[in-house]
Amino acid sequence: MREPRFTVIIPTLQRSERLGALIDTCTRSPLVLEILVINNVQEPLTNYSSKLRIIQQDENIYVNPAWNLGARQARGDLLAIVNDDVSFDEEALEHAARVLDRGWFSVVGPDRSTFATASSRTIAHRLARHDATTWYFGTFMCLRTVDYVAIPEEMRIWGGDDWIIQSQNRPPAVLIRTRFETDMSTSSGSPEFRALRAEEQATADRILSPIFGTRWWHSPLVRVTHARIRMHRLSAWIRRYILRRAG
Repeated sequence: MREPRFTVIIPTLQRSERLGALIDTCTRSPLVLEILVINNVQEPLTNYSSKLRIIQQDENIYVNPAWNLGARQARGDLLAIVNDDVSFDEEALEHAARVLDRGWFSVVGPDRSTFATASSRTIAHRLARHDATTWYFGTFMCLRTVDYVAIPEEMRIWGGDDWIIQSQNRPPAVLIRTRFETDMSTSSGSPEFRALRAEEQATADRILSPIFGTRWWHSPLVRVTHARIRMHRLSAWIRRYILRRAG
């Protein structure tokens, strides 16, 4: 059996019905050392797992400060930062650990395709798109604990995933051919969060803008993404052309 390595960080407002199943999945995984649930509401959570540690807050400290808190208290050499409304198979953690051990990539998250279709093929990974955080990447992020870069205090809700990724010295990777499900924004889609969105987004944009382009892989990743899009469009055009000719 492989040594437990992951500290799983889960901020919650207890609004997702998936939270209990998520904790169960992480508890079963032999790679998970501990599960840190940052409880951002005063309603208590029941601690029913030997791996579970509930970090109770007096008030909502919001998601990015909760990530920072979890990373500071982590005992594992790997982090898995997970939304409380996500479901996945244990193989996701196993493959992410292998990818991180090889050292080519900094942060590993799910490709958007994993939320759309089931696959009977073996789990794999590939280079992420430059805009991966707009496609569910931030719902499940794995990285080395030593590579975690604390998110600035002004950024409470938005942009934490971009900050973590763009601050790395290596590009991100995405998992493919595995299953992910999410209700997406169970908490951040609520009325009180929507009211904060414009202000928080402006703060995130101001802080993030100077980072883009400061790592060797930033610009090449954009070019690779655009090349992939062009190839995808060309392939689709060729398929349509062949079908028309065949008809």
